[in-house]
Amino acid sequence: MRASILCVAAVAAAIGCTHWPENAPLARHDPRTGYRLENVRRANQSEDLLLFVSFSGGGTRAAALAYGALEELARTEVAAGGARHRLLDEVDVISAVSGGTFTATYYALRGDRIFDEFEGKFLKRDVEHAIAARVLSPANWFRLMSGTFSRSDLAAELYDETVFDRATYGDLLRSGGPFVVVNGADVTTGARFPFTQESFDVLCSDLSAFPVARAVATSSALPPMLTPISLKNRAGSCGWHEPAWAAATGSGASLGRGGLRGRELRSYADAVERPYVHLFDGGIADNLGLRALVEALDTIATAPPSLAPGLPGGPRTVVAIVVNAQRDPPRDWDRSAEPPGKGSLLDQARSIPVDRYSLEVVEAARDQLARWARAAPGRSAFLVEVTFEAISDPAERRWVRELPTSFHLEDGQVDRLREIAGRLLRESPEFRKVVAALGGAPSASTRSAP
Repeated sequence: MRASILCVAAVAAAIGCTHWPENAPLARHDPRTGYRLENVRRANQSEDLLLFVSFSGGGTRAAALAYGALEELARTEVAAGGARHRLLDEVDVISAVSGGTFTATYYALRGDRIFDEFEGKFLKRDVEHAIAARVLSPANWFRLMSGTFSRSDLAAELYDETVFDRATYGDLLRSGGPFVVVNGADVTTGARFPFTQESFDVLCSDLSAFPVARAVATSSALPPMLTPISLKNRAGSCGWHEPAWAAATGSGASLGRGGLRGRELRSYADAVERPYVHLFDGGIADNLGLRALVEALDTIATAPPSLAPGLPGGPRTVVAIVVNAQRDPPRDWDRSAEPPGKGSLLDQARSIPVDRYSLEVVEAARDQLARWARAAPGRSAFLVEVTFEAISDPAERRWVRELPTSFHLEDGQVDRLREIAGRLLRESPEFRKVVAALGGAPSASTRSAP
């Protein structure tokens, strides 16, 4: 009996001690330090060009499409800045969601090593099986029973150990890669939560110590298979003051997109009311990762020039490349008098607003880019879409539409998606305009990127 009591007590203690890893505190708020766009500089880039790339959600399908786009950018030479080099080297910002975050962050951390390592590390691995194995392992049962440690925490550990080699945002800042915005969504408010130091400032938390894998796990934590990732809110302990642009956009009759972003930022300022912040799949708030650009351009257009966050280097040209892995599977429900079942309806209830919003945010980005270009002489702006809708072959379009949204595809499916991404980008009329404007020519090769 005594042994049984001790065993029960040990199990209860193990459950009680299991907790998600807390984000590190920030001793003092300094708006000049940490993982921010202005602190990320790539060598030998043109000051006249800002190249923004967004990678959508969609599991391994999205990661493979994003990877193929990077390969094509590496094959494309331009003469921006007076010297011939790869268009890939001009990428300033990558904003990504869910599956797209794996490709974005790995490239930012490892640079060209992605072309040698990423297939084995992620694209051609059965990540879903690996997550399931950890969930089902008896070693993790007590951890998962705690209530403060979840399946997504296990997934974050898996990515940390097997994909990102325990890299932190401090490593990302030192890597010399583009600035990457990993987008999650706030469970309580539905707001987009970008993993940047600006977001962590209000929480009085140091992003530099935060694992990249944990941010990626947040952005891809789609229920019910995966669960929210949590952050500790220490607002009020580090002397945080809201940015001037947020204060400016917070006043006035029209809120605007920049004002909405400011209000979302201020929602974390009361740690008594919100001592914890729970985040999940970024696709709920913005499945394209494009809202970061829309909000920035809207703030620049509406805030006073002295307060608006300026684009680095004062570029004359802004290019946005949107890589969208939305699959839009065929549905035949209207051929039957019987309506679709509960599972299909639940999936459709989530898909309809996400897909409709994706269309709207592309058009908003197009409008904001045109507005920015008109605001001063000599400016130009381009928006390039890589989307399955541009596939001309009906059979191939049907094939991609039927690919699952999962973290496992067959090797041949991954390779075919890579080829499709490169071809769609290369054949895009708008992309051809971009390359011509930058003194280059689209590649004719389909070989692997160096």
